[in-house]
Amino acid sequence: MWLVRIVTFLIILGIWQLWAQHKQKAIAATPKEFVQAVWHQLVTDGTFFGPLWSSMEAFVLGVGLSLLIGIPVGIAMGRWRSVEHTIDPYVSFLYAIPHVAFVPIMIVWLGFRLEFRLAYVVISAVFPVIINTMTGVKAVDEQLLDAGKSFCADEKTLVRTVILPSASPYIVAGGRQAMSAAWVGVVVAEVLSTQDGLGGLINKYSDEFLTADMYVPIIGIMVIAVTIQFFAGWLQRKLTPWTNAAQREREGG
Repeated sequence: MWLVRIVTFLIILGIWQLWAQHKQKAIAATPKEFVQAVWHQLVTDGTFFGPLWSSMEAFVLGVGLSLLIGIPVGIAMGRWRSVEHTIDPYVSFLYAIPHVAFVPIMIVWLGFRLEFRLAYVVISAVFPVIINTMTGVKAVDEQLLDAGKSFCADEKTLVRTVILPSASPYIVAGGRQAMSAAWVGVVVAEVLSTQDGLGGLINKYSDEFLTADMYVPIIGIMVIAVTIQFFAGWLQRKLTPWTNAAQREREGG
């Protein structure tokens, strides 16, 4: 497996070299120029790390807010039909519409500060949490709820001791989707409207026609996205080891 991956990687590098070596530097950069740009940004002057921390700040805060908002809303929608009937049309509408459509009005309201990026990240990531949590709450076995009620458990106790444990695989799956959506939201918000973070760094080097330098934050975004997926899968296996999905991933890993 690793031999195939290494050979494929070398083939890609070869094609990249052949394609870029006769192009202008403003259009394309060779692998050697890319490595030099990586060394310059990560080692020589460290220009990569400031934007990286800025992007990660927006990502972590955005995921946290999405979970804080999405889980209670999803529980309420799954537990009480009146709440679902009230909120579901808005959740469906906001989830279906391309979120980039909200960028102009968000800029008018929030400017180009961190608040805008957080708002865009939350609107990108909160809906998978809401929908998965609601689905998990609805899937709770009625016999478990009846057993809790037979022991005179009130609604708060049912949510804490029956509903949340039973719905936890769905909630964790929603959180996993939210992490991926949040990272996409961070990058989109930065590329479209700000000069902060890795997206802003891409814009900066693009405006200056420094193609090799522009590749560095792009590859960095890809590496972070893969890392987020790996971490989210690991977290899902640790938090819900009894689920079929976690068992399949563990066996596949």
